Amino acid sequence: MTTLNSTDIENFWIRVYLNPKEGLLVACADRAYRDLNRTLRGISKEQTKEKYYRLRGHMMKLTQDLISQNFKDQSDFDQSHKLKCDDMIQIFNSQYSDVRMAYGQAQKWINMYLKYLFALGKSRIADIDKNYKYFHLPIDNIIQTELEKFGQIERISGVWSQINDYDVYLGYQDRVRKHFKDSIPMDIEFDLFNNASSS
Repeated sequence: MTTLNSTDIENFWIRVYLNPKEGLLVACADRAYRDLNRTLRGISKEQTKEKYYRLRGHMMKLTQDLISQNFKDQSDFDQSHKLKCDDMIQIFNSQYSDVRMAYGQAQKWINMYLKYLFALGKSRIADIDKNYKYFHLPIDNIIQTELEKFGQIERISGVWSQINDYDVYLGYQDRVRKHFKDSIPMDIEFDLFNNASSS
């Protein structure tokens, strides 16, 4: 008789939530895209499988650098993150004529992808913990509402998905870091998101 262990249960949730038919990396990329694609107004008129697969592959390749590269410090990671977002926006906007991607959407795809990969653990995703302390928290309405409760972390003006200025985006990340200066930002994000989801 088979006895289930914690890994078996984790694998069940991974299969149900991510449906990793093409592997965990692709499944996480697809799941992260679903977290933002509703904000890409008009995308359904222009979307094809070929365009999406090309875009997804590009995002995954870009993000691999954020996982494996050796960064000197947070600022070094931030500069690389901006370049990845710039590249993501450029490739997206070159493929679509009536839909534009903003920093708000690029950060969401990249940051959620990293979050999902980290949640799978380093036994499944090699080196995912290497730069975890530098990861950016994914900005959306849920996390902004939770962080606003601390009184000193103001929401970004306007809609998160339409952030068009990377300095505005990074300024929010900096406010969170300063407020929780003794903590890893993504640890805070996981905790706040989990509590918000259950309330």
